[in-house]
Amino acid sequence: MGPTPPHTDDTRVAQLPLPGGAEDYVRDSIHASLGLPVSDRSLRLKLLASEEQRHRLQDHVFSLEEDLRAAQRRIDLLKAEAAMNAAGLRRCVEEKEAVAAAYADLSDKSSKECRLYERDLERAMESCDDLARENDDLRARLNQNTDLAALMVQVQELHKEKEILKMNLDTAEAEVYQKHSCPWDSCVFTRPGS
Repeated sequence: MGPTPPHTDDTRVAQLPLPGGAEDYVRDSIHASLGLPVSDRSLRLKLLASEEQRHRLQDHVFSLEEDLRAAQRRIDLLKAEAAMNAAGLRRCVEEKEAVAAAYADLSDKSSKECRLYERDLERAMESCDDLARENDDLRARLNQNTDLAALMVQVQELHKEKEILKMNLDTAEAEVYQKHSCPWDSCVFTRPGS
């Protein structure tokens, strides 16, 4: 083998400077891998960098803890609002059920009152029909009877009784309407002769 040719500028590798701190890092890494002692300066820089990293991580942990506390406060507030809404909803349902029960009770009572009123009305109509028949009979007898004065007195008494019955019926009808107004439009009754 021949002698090694001398290096020229063309074959030399140009050394480029490494960015700040990278050169120290490479040198310290090589020293550490070879078991050579690492300089105090490098150790201090690493310690400062780790302390700074620890402070950043600690600040991040504090920020996350504050976010967690804020989220917990929001959850507690939402739970309290949900409990209040649930209580209000329960009260609303209970009130609605009470109103429905009261309406059903009132409806039953009104229905019974209407049936009683209808029955009384039928009886009054029957009484009026009976009185009308009696009146017709009396008029027929009046034409045949010679005692006109006595028959006239009877007719007048029957008319008075009829008027009394009408007044009693009107009073009973007014009392029923005053006590219980009928909740249905279809619950309209008419008196005979009106």
